[in-house]
Amino acid sequence: MLENTLRNRLYQVARRFRQRQYWWNVAVIALVIAIVGALMLPSVTSGQMDAKSTAIVLFAAAVVMSLIALVITARSYRNPARIAKAVETKYPTLQQRLITAVSVSDNPELRSGYLQQQVIREACDHSQQYAWTETVPRGQVLLSRLSGIGAVALMLGVLGIMVFETEPAQALLANNPHELLNDVTVSPGDTEVERGTNLLVTARFNGEFESLVPSEGELRVVLRDGSESRLPMKQNLLDPVLGGLVVSVGESFGYQVVTPNWASPMYSVEVFEYPSLVRSDASIRYPSYTKIDDKTIEDTRRVSAVEGTTLVWKFLLNKPVASATLLNQQGESVALNLNDDGATAESNEMVLKDSQRYTLELIDDQGRANKYPPELIVRTLPNQQPKLKTTAAGDVRVSPLEELTVTAESEDDFGIEKMGLTYTFVGNTQEVVLASDVGRTRKLSVEHLIEFESLKAEPDQLLTYYFWAEDVGPDGNPRRTQGDMYFAEVRPFEEIFREGDPPPGGQPSQPSENEQEAEKVAQSQKEIIGATWQVLRDGITSEFKSDVNLIAEAQQEQIEALDTLAENLQDEESLQYVSVARDAMETAVEELDAAESDDLEAHGRALAAEQLSYEGLLKLRAREFEVTRSQQQSQSSSSSSSAQQRQQQLNDLELEQDENRYETENQAQQNSAEEQQERETRQVLSRLRELAKRQEDINEQVAQLQSALEMAEDEKATEEIERQLKRLRDQQQEMLREIDELDERMQSPENQSSMQEESEQLTQTRENVREASEALQQNDASKALSAGKRAERELESMRDEFRERAAGQFNDAVREMRDAASELDERQQELAEQLQQQQNEPSPGLRAGTEQKELDQQIQSQRDRLRDLQEKMQETVEQAETAEPLLAESLYDSFRQTQQRQVDSRLEETSELLRNGFGEEAMQAETQANEGIRELKEGLQKAADSVLGDESEALRRAASELEQLSRDLEEEIREANAGEPGQSNSSEPRERGQQGDRQQESRQQEGEGQEGGPQGGEQSGERQQEDGSPGDPQSGETPSGQRSPGEPQDGQSQRGGDQRGDGQPGEGESTGSRSGENENEQAEPTAQSGQNPGEGQGQSTRQSPEEPNGQNQQGTESRNNAASRNSSASRSRNAANGPSSSPISGDGFREWTDQLRDVEEMVDDPEIRSRAARIRDRARDVRADLIRHAKAPQWDMVEEMIAKPLRELQRDVQEEWLRRSAEKNALVPIDRDPVPSEYSDAVRRYYERLGSGQ
Repeated sequence: MLENTLRNRLYQVARRFRQRQYWWNVAVIALVIAIVGALMLPSVTSGQMDAKSTAIVLFAAAVVMSLIALVITARSYRNPARIAKAVETKYPTLQQRLITAVSVSDNPELRSGYLQQQVIREACDHSQQYAWTETVPRGQVLLSRLSGIGAVALMLGVLGIMVFETEPAQALLANNPHELLNDVTVSPGDTEVERGTNLLVTARFNGEFESLVPSEGELRVVLRDGSESRLPMKQNLLDPVLGGLVVSVGESFGYQVVTPNWASPMYSVEVFEYPSLVRSDASIRYPSYTKIDDKTIEDTRRVSAVEGTTLVWKFLLNKPVASATLLNQQGESVALNLNDDGATAESNEMVLKDSQRYTLELIDDQGRANKYPPELIVRTLPNQQPKLKTTAAGDVRVSPLEELTVTAESEDDFGIEKMGLTYTFVGNTQEVVLASDVGRTRKLSVEHLIEFESLKAEPDQLLTYYFWAEDVGPDGNPRRTQGDMYFAEVRPFEEIFREGDPPPGGQPSQPSENEQEAEKVAQSQKEIIGATWQVLRDGITSEFKSDVNLIAEAQQEQIEALDTLAENLQDEESLQYVSVARDAMETAVEELDAAESDDLEAHGRALAAEQLSYEGLLKLRAREFEVTRSQQQSQSSSSSSSAQQRQQQLNDLELEQDENRYETENQAQQNSAEEQQERETRQVLSRLRELAKRQEDINEQVAQLQSALEMAEDEKATEEIERQLKRLRDQQQEMLREIDELDERMQSPENQSSMQEESEQLTQTRENVREASEALQQNDASKALSAGKRAERELESMRDEFRERAAGQFNDAVREMRDAASELDERQQELAEQLQQQQNEPSPGLRAGTEQKELDQQIQSQRDRLRDLQEKMQETVEQAETAEPLLAESLYDSFRQTQQRQVDSRLEETSELLRNGFGEEAMQAETQANEGIRELKEGLQKAADSVLGDESEALRRAASELEQLSRDLEEEIREANAGEPGQSNSSEPRERGQQGDRQQESRQQEGEGQEGGPQGGEQSGERQQEDGSPGDPQSGETPSGQRSPGEPQDGQSQRGGDQRGDGQPGEGESTGSRSGENENEQAEPTAQSGQNPGEGQGQSTRQSPEEPNGQNQQGTESRNNAASRNSSASRSRNAANGPSSSPISGDGFREWTDQLRDVEEMVDDPEIRSRAARIRDRARDVRADLIRHAKAPQWDMVEEMIAKPLRELQRDVQEEWLRRSAEKNALVPIDRDPVPSEYSDAVRRYYERLGSGQ
């Protein structure tokens, strides 16, 4: 009985728990349904969803979830112990009686005891005294019930709104479809679109339907063949507009906008195409003299051919056109012949005379013109004259019995027909053919022996000679190129040189006054002969008459000088010689006067008369004279030609007076042609490297798409892959254009002889690239990949050849070893730090064993890297013993020192000691290994410097080049923004700030150079010359007005930059001043015999040597010779101050990018090279957009994407140079990391306060 009472009391408490839980569940369910219904109201209101059906579904869902909640609640709170525990918590006075009673009542065996019955009785008594149902307060039950009822009411309200309030709107849509048609605007309606473009279709709801816009609809697209597709249309935010997009329209179709309660009429879309060029082929017929077979270059827009070549363009168009025209730069149009189908066109035969750029203009039958007219470039190469170079010839004095050997070299672009020698002796001219029918661009060396004994030569006779070469000119007729004329004077056989006593002071004995005057007249006559020969060789030019007049005046002055000499002569034989020479001079003047009427034959007769007069003057020389060798031969007062010619004979005498053996050592000047060739090689190498990389990337993508195409399961995936193949085809086409441009560069006159074989190989590579492009157009990925792989291999092969040509045989190997040694040293430093950390902070337990095992593995890896490096060093030493003995010796010394230090054994010892727990001893062994590796690194760095050159010098030149590039670009941006209102010229103050920084660095380095010795002075001089900063009037003077280390002191003269100040290591004159002097010297008119442009006998220019500390700078110079030349070229371009020379929008783009390529080739740092390449790629993209769209670039984007990264690159290169040269330039900041952007404003404010004294 007691047990039943107790269970009844507990049941009442559990029921309270269930009621509270159930109503809370009902409240949650009703709220969820109400929220879902509220979210669905817009769709129901717009008619997309049926109101009643939606409301019924939501109500049914609420009922079902409520029933589920009821069942779950009824099955809960069934455990009496849990309820008893809750009651005990509410009433602590029970003191565990209720829990004990429940447990006793559940066990029948324990229920019969007295104590158990007593506990149950006391629990029942307590339930009568206290209301256990208050364990769940009545307020909580009431609150849950009200919440549930309120939530149900809210749910019913939302459902009611959904049912009753949306019916009028839906009825309006259903009952007024025609009215809706007038209030909905479908755009674009019936229209025409270009093939391949996207079409946007919109439906705008107006008027009272504006609030009834469905959130979604469909765009029904019906093709001409009846096939149909549906595209989704969505509402744009809250606008009463539905929009859908048809991607890449390929054919005409009809479309209709469809919603659940409305559909638009059917509209039509017609597809058209602008006329465009699909492919252009060039048929080339070379002149017969070139001996080159006719050829057709497929799919090209750039042609290079020699003048006289017949060119026919053939064009394949995308559609029939009404007219096709080529428009050249002068505005002249050339009509093309259209075939019957109208989709192919062909030009008439064009004989190449000048280089031209044509624009292809197309117009179809609807009057539409091509949007982006393609540009066709025709570069006409000149038929160059043969290049003649005399290798063993000159003005000499010979005996009557002597045999004179003369040699010369020649080469021609299309072959030499004949080559020979012409000499004139005693008025008789003899022509000797030495070679004939020489192959194209083949160098030919000829040699001839002139036997004066067989000519029966007599003393004081004259023989003149010159080499010549014949090729075929542009007109198809033989063309002769003649070299310089040289003189061979027959000296008296009994001419005696004997030693005399030197006069006081060591000065040489002076010849007689008549002898001096005769020598002067003879030398002047020789110069007149040379000038006459030069004019005769050049032929009829615009300056022919003026040159002949000058020569005639000079010859007349010679007659007057000879008359003056004759007044002082009394010897009859001498007067007879004067008479003969004077008569010949008068004859020459008469013939020169006759030659003013463009008579070259008269000019030749004048030359013969001049030679006869010179031969007469030779007989005036003394037969026997006395010579004394002085201490200073170079300062002899007699500077006559005969004295110079006799110098060889004088040197053969064994004079008793000791000669001055102190000589001035001058550094060899590099030939400007070789520098240009090296630069061209680097430019070609840079382009080949880029093309090979791009072809490799394209091949990888084609391979991936080929696999994807084989695995494609539906048509949609196949179409996507084909679109990607089309994109790759465009990239392949772009590569084809760049290969044509590179081939044009390789066929230029300056590269034709040295790159002929590579040009032919590039032509084959181009064919492979073209085949890959055609295969991609046909979606044949397999064939495209095969052709692309062949092109990739050929490009890589050519790249390797040019890399060896540009960098040398061992440059790459030495660079790899140097980098490996640097990495080895870095890893060793990390090992040392880990060992030190392990000793200072030992790890307990298993972790210590794991760390020791990792260290041991790292040491073993270090040993493997060291052994690999030593093997590479040993292999390089064996290969370089013959070609580079100095490199082999340097590498062997480093290898031997590493072996002597037993670095590998020390590493092994470190590992062994570490495994046995001898930490300190392991650190000692590691320290010895560390020192050996550091010495190995330093040795390899010295070896690399001997081959590659000093990298700090390369960085300095690169920084100077980047500064000039940045200045050119900022100048263009500043000029472009000058006319735009509201544009602040932010680059100008930034540039002035940079220039101020450069001036400050220049002053700092100058002071360091004065303290640190010659090196600093030399760097200061070079820095001022290269930078050309504003505010530096002279490169020899710093901005502060102090004298630079290389400036000549007072009373000390310098000429041409070759002579240095006393004790001053720098250069006294800037590069620009020296260049100006050289140009003036070359431009100065003289009467000496000139030279043919093709002979390679130009005047030498003086340049300042830039090889610091006498180190071997071969590698650095090969990378950096173009720096000063490009800088001056950029300055000249800026001096023009015209838009045509702008680096982005003008004709200076190619030169600007070439300079940026030079920067890439100057440095070895991959990051710097990569950043420079990215800047160049961005500039190329901007340039391509400029050409494609014919509108000005977005200069803000140019500033952000090109100019700013270029300035940052220049700053980083400058800082890297300062770090590298820190050991040579004291007191330079080593750590100059840029301030993070988030702290830049704070740092700027700090310095402002610091400067203001706050």
